[in-house]
Amino acid sequence: MPFSFIPIFASKGSILDIGCGSGTQARALARLCPRCSIVATDIYQPFLDDLVREADRAGLTKNIKVMRVSMDDLSFPEHSFDVIWAEGSAFIMDIVPALSYWKKFLKPDGYLVFSDCTWFTDEPSEECRNFWKDVDPGLKNEDDIASSIRALGYSVIAHFRLPEKAWWDNFYTPLTKKLDLLREKYADNDEAGIILTGFEKEMDIYRKYPDEYGYTFFILQNRA
Repeated sequence: MPFSFIPIFASKGSILDIGCGSGTQARALARLCPRCSIVATDIYQPFLDDLVREADRAGLTKNIKVMRVSMDDLSFPEHSFDVIWAEGSAFIMDIVPALSYWKKFLKPDGYLVFSDCTWFTDEPSEECRNFWKDVDPGLKNEDDIASSIRALGYSVIAHFRLPEKAWWDNFYTPLTKKLDLLREKYADNDEAGIILTGFEKEMDIYRKYPDEYGYTFFILQNRA
């Protein structure tokens, strides 16, 4: 688990969750570090509303503050946070620009944890390579990402791959159960139909090639 590499989870500190979505990770962080203060940011207000509602149910509202703000236009003072957490969101800016920009908001020796989709092989199958060429032509392997990270002034403390089971348990299986209902609901919406077909293709590709790509977590430390 990434938490074991970060000392503040045994004490207290300040955490910035960038691209928090509906707040699953923000609530988990609040439970793991009850003395930490967490600022959870996203650009989509309904996600933030969901986070506030679920945090209230869990008794975590005193730990979590939400802010509607774009990840490329943050207004915090420099060196504000002990930890920046960005789960599956850095790709929106592209990894290198995102980590370069966010670095100034980290305290010296602070930690940045992010996850992104990466190649696990230098020679992916043709079908898999062609699929990702359309989805994300800039997809990189773990070593290339680690090299770019070090060039920005971070140390790579650790990195590990999200297990295949997590993809199915947390995303694809729940989505599969909803696809028929979604197709019925959006039967007259061509754009929605294209999106749903894309999800089906993505699941098929991952079912065939789980050893060739997936999500990697990186735990970094600011060397500034």
